[in-house]
Amino acid sequence: MPKRIARKLLIALLLVLPLSALAADVRVINALLDGVFEAHVKDGYVDYPQIARNVRFHKYLEAIADFDVETLVDDKERLAFWINAYNALAIKQIVDGQSPIGTIGRMKFFRTTNHRVGGRSLDLRSIESDILFRMKEPRVHFAIVNSSYSAPRLRSGAYRADELEQQLEDNTRDFLTDNRKNRYSNTLRQVKLSPIFEEHKGDFGGDDKSVLEFISHYVADEALATDLAAGGYSIKYLEYDWSINGHPM
Repeated sequence: MPKRIARKLLIALLLVLPLSALAADVRVINALLDGVFEAHVKDGYVDYPQIARNVRFHKYLEAIADFDVETLVDDKERLAFWINAYNALAIKQIVDGQSPIGTIGRMKFFRTTNHRVGGRSLDLRSIESDILFRMKEPRVHFAIVNSSYSAPRLRSGAYRADELEQQLEDNTRDFLTDNRKNRYSNTLRQVKLSPIFEEHKGDFGGDDKSVLEFISHYVADEALATDLAAGGYSIKYLEYDWSINGHPM
């Protein structure tokens, strides 16, 4: 049976299972999110009204609310679970009528709206700072998506422990080669980078040379990669665009 058909049959089965059965296995929860993102996320563009009407999305949120995170066996499972949860909860906030646009909007979006996940009450900033960033994986910055245009593109599927390494590599390369988010000028010997690198420079080595060396592993041009690794470029930072990354509510 083709994998896509098998996945659709699994998702159909999940919709009739009791919540207790869903919350027992992270693989089952991931299958729900796959169904949502495959249907309503195209090249990073999110169809929020369609997600709002998708029963699988709401069942996923119910399943993660009291999911026992102690059943996650290693850091890869934990990292994948929390990335998925963050991305889904950011979408939920747009669906619920919030937005990261404006100072007050961002305060509510990241700091004053709590969600039940993993048996805890957490806002998005807490999931970032207290869980994800403490795992010391710099590529997580290109996997979590706060529903804004300048964020990395949302994948059309869930993150999984057994695919996580490749998924993180693909997302990082996609982000760093997207000239809407990062730009490279051979003539000026300058890079214009996402403010993600400015805000979280410590996660990429702490100085400009370390940032350039990190980026050098993901650009396609070998000559550019060599120059970046040697620290031969200056860095400027682009402005962050907080407009929504898809079809709004």
